[in-house]
Amino acid sequence: MIARTITVDVGSDRLDDVLDAYRQHVRPIHERADGLRLHLVLADRAAGRVGIIGVWDSEASLAAVADELEPARERLWASFERSPTLEVYEVADTLGPI
Repeated sequence: MIARTITVDVGSDRLDDVLDAYRQHVRPIHERADGLRLHLVLADRAAGRVGIIGVWDSEASLAAVADELEPARERLWASFERSPTLEVYEVADTLGPI
């Protein structure tokens, strides 16, 4: 399994707008994606920061939706003039079901 994380400062005043736009434009792609085991969207309202964690079966399962997911993700962040930090990790250990 792999985990992909995104963190981005959006400002407290724009946090709900970012979350709404994510739900409208990006979440539907995640809902249809085969191989996505877990997806969390985290909000730090005081700091105006969003964190997103996606856990995928494999790099291949993520790559299978990349042609649709990446442009949607890029449009989302461009519409808010933000460049998130994106990192990918191997899931080395888990506790509980995923």
